[in-house]
Amino acid sequence: MQRYSEPNELVIDDTSLLPQFLARDTSLHPDERGKTQSKSRFAQTAKKALVRSGLVALARRMPTSEECATILRYHSVSAGQNYCSPTIAVSPELFERQMSFLARNYIVFPLGELLARFARRELPKGSVAITFDDGYLDNATNALPILARYGLTATFFVTSDAVLGKGSFWVGWLYRAVATASDATLSRACQAMAGTARPGASRDACFAALAALVDNARGGVRQSYLSELERLFPAMPPLAAPSDFMMTVNDLREMHQAGMTIGAHTATHRVLAGIDRQVVQEELSRSKTDLETALETAVDHLAYPNGHVLKNVDETAISVAGEIGYVSAGTSRRGILTKTSSYLDLPRQGVNEMLGFEGFVFKLEETRFSRLLRG
Repeated sequence: MQRYSEPNELVIDDTSLLPQFLARDTSLHPDERGKTQSKSRFAQTAKKALVRSGLVALARRMPTSEECATILRYHSVSAGQNYCSPTIAVSPELFERQMSFLARNYIVFPLGELLARFARRELPKGSVAITFDDGYLDNATNALPILARYGLTATFFVTSDAVLGKGSFWVGWLYRAVATASDATLSRACQAMAGTARPGASRDACFAALAALVDNARGGVRQSYLSELERLFPAMPPLAAPSDFMMTVNDLREMHQAGMTIGAHTATHRVLAGIDRQVVQEELSRSKTDLETALETAVDHLAYPNGHVLKNVDETAISVAGEIGYVSAGTSRRGILTKTSSYLDLPRQGVNEMLGFEGFVFKLEETRFSRLLRG
C-alpha cells in the first residue's frame, strides 16, 4: 500500500499497488496461466450447456416461495472504443440481443417502481431493473434507442461533474491515455508512478494499476496522483476539460423525457470507503443537488463507485446516503434483491461483453438455479 507522510505529499514505494497489478499477467508460469484460462473456458462452456439444455429456463419457470428481483449493472454499450475497458463494455449487437431476451422473458421495471412494489410485496415473478454506471455518451447514442425499441426503461447513474461539464471523467481519461500512449510514454508513466516498469504487462493491467492508485489515495494525495498522471500523458487534454465521451446535460434531459431515470454516481467518482465523513457528504450531496438543479427533477437513487461493500463502501457512506435523502443505493456486489436486502446496500449483477449471451442468461437465474440444484 502507499505510504504517506503529509496529506499533500505524493509518496510511492516498492510496496505500492502498481507493481502488484503489473505482475498479474506475467507472474504465472505458462502452464499455470494455461490452467487458469482453461478453467475460465470450462466455466463458460458449462454455462452455455446449461442454458442450451433448457435447465436454466426450467429454473426460470419454477415457483419460488421467496419474492426476489434482479438488478442488472451495465456501463458502456460500445465496440472498438478506446475510452473504456472491455471488462465494462457491451457491444450494441450483444446488448440488443440481451434486451430482446429480457422483453420476451422478464418484466422490466424502473428501479424506483421495482423497489416500491417490492416493499408492498406486489412484485411479480421475473422482475428485473436495468441500471448503468458512469454516464458514457454511448448510453444515449447506443443504449437508449435499443431500450426504446423494446419498450424498456433503465436507470442511469451519472458522475455529476463529468456530465455537467465541470471536468473530465478521470477513469475514462486514464483508460484513453493508457490505450493511446506510445510504449515509451507508458513505460515512463509506470516508472514514475511506481518506480518500476514490468516488461510484458498488458495495457489493461497498467490501467487497472494506475486507476487503483487513484482510487485508494486519501486526502490531497489523490489530487497529486491525478496531477502527476496529467503531466505524464501530455498528449491528453487537461483533466479540467469536459470529456467528449460523456453525456451532457442535454443528453440527460432527453433521456429523462424518454422515460429513463437519472441517478447519482457521486460528483467525481471517488471511492467512499475510509475517507472523512465530510468528504463523503460533499460527494453525495453535491451530486444529488447539482443533478436536481440541472434536470429540475428529483434524484432519488445512487450507485457507489466501485461499490464492493466493505472494500469500497463502508457504513459511513451508507449512513450518509440515507441522511442526504437517497431512496436507494446500488453496489457492485453480486446477488439478487430479497427480503433481507437493504435499499441503501443493493446487490447488482454486472454485465459485460466477456459474459457473452449465454452467460447473461445464466446470470439472470444463477441464484434460483443454484437453489434448484440444492433441491
